[in-house]
Amino acid sequence: MKKEKKYQQDPYRMRPIQMAGWSGRAISIAVNVIVLMQITFYCTNILAMSPVLVGTLLMASKIFDGVTDIFAGVLIDKTKTRWGKARPYEFSILFVWAATVLLFSCPDLGNLGKAVWVFAIYSFINCICVTLLNASEAVYLVRAFKYEDDRTKLLSVNGLLVMLFCTAAGMVFPILMGTLGTTKGGWTTMTLIMAIPMMLIGMGRFLLVKEKVDTTAGAAVKIGFKDFVPAMQNKYIWIFCGITLFVNLISNSVSSVGTYYFAYVVGDIKLLSIVNMLGLITPFLLLLMPKLLSKISLKQLFLYSFFIGIIGSIIRGIAGANIPLLVLGSLFQSLASMAPSYYTVLLLLDIMDYHEWKKGVRVEGVLSAINSFAGKLSGGIAAGGVGLLMGICGFDGTLAVQSSTAMGSIVALYCWIPAVLYAFLILFIRLFDLDKKMPKIREELEERRKAAVQ
Repeated sequence: MKKEKKYQQDPYRMRPIQMAGWSGRAISIAVNVIVLMQITFYCTNILAMSPVLVGTLLMASKIFDGVTDIFAGVLIDKTKTRWGKARPYEFSILFVWAATVLLFSCPDLGNLGKAVWVFAIYSFINCICVTLLNASEAVYLVRAFKYEDDRTKLLSVNGLLVMLFCTAAGMVFPILMGTLGTTKGGWTTMTLIMAIPMMLIGMGRFLLVKEKVDTTAGAAVKIGFKDFVPAMQNKYIWIFCGITLFVNLISNSVSSVGTYYFAYVVGDIKLLSIVNMLGLITPFLLLLMPKLLSKISLKQLFLYSFFIGIIGSIIRGIAGANIPLLVLGSLFQSLASMAPSYYTVLLLLDIMDYHEWKKGVRVEGVLSAINSFAGKLSGGIAAGGVGLLMGICGFDGTLAVQSSTAMGSIVALYCWIPAVLYAFLILFIRLFDLDKKMPKIREELEERRKAAVQ
């Protein structure tokens, strides 16, 4: 009883209100991703732009995006304010949604004007706003919550809430697209409906979660661009980036092409809401994750998830327009996405500890920036690749009926390509053997930090 009371009075222990607050920004950015994944459809079917042009614009934006990731990592590691190191950048979520409304409110500017509008605003959202949010994510987490078990619980609850909100958004948005989404003004209305509440929810992390943990152990270490060199020599960050890249490629490509699949293969965009309704079931399984992770390693959980993903992709591939089979395949896909969507950050925290143990300096922002670049590169490849492949295969958004090659590209992007990517993920996660070394590394780091403050 005395021990339990001491546990509750520990100022570093996580409070329930902090779990809710932490999830606010995660919910907001996740819903924003759902909206942004429709940019290709908006450009081809509403703005009548070429899918090849759209794909080229989105991929070019992501190349530019990589440069800003480098600056963001250094900026965050150099940041020192009364609010903390990562917390001030939470204001970026407000600009994300304001710019998203503008993105889907493109005026009649001609082909060149529309291309410039989409490229500029899409780049601002991802290259600046989302870059700062992503680069500060792991830094904020490790400085706000001291204990590993608290972080695991936090990510489980965070995942549950995010998936519930994303499910709601995934059910509502296709219906809006099937009704309001037939006109330009309708798209402005749709994004405003999403933006206003998500701005308010998105500031929850800044308002309710403070940075309390000093991860520098009192050492005044100057972080600069030179620190990217040793960070990139760390083999685990490359394996991790590979995992991030392929996980995001799968989720982003499926989200981007899902609208096309239901519009042209199934024949009704609104039926996508039925498949997205699965999100009401799978989030609650996240509550079982902490207990499951006490019995198996995170690496094993990822392996099982990727095998399930392959099965789900195959089921989708043979489903065609069969809704029950599409629902079953999507259920498997949802199960496969849970662990990599919400627990990869734990792998990154291990890499941060490993780098500090190996090199003697902690570069949280730098490692986060490298990971952020991998994530956004995959988003660009997915969004751009969808447009490029569909354009090459003859897709034309102004046509009611598409060619057989265009239809084949939609099916491949929605079903078969994700199966291949899951196979690559299995290879990557098998190479990540850091879990065996972490107990010794954490013990030695704790001793070093104690010695540093004495």
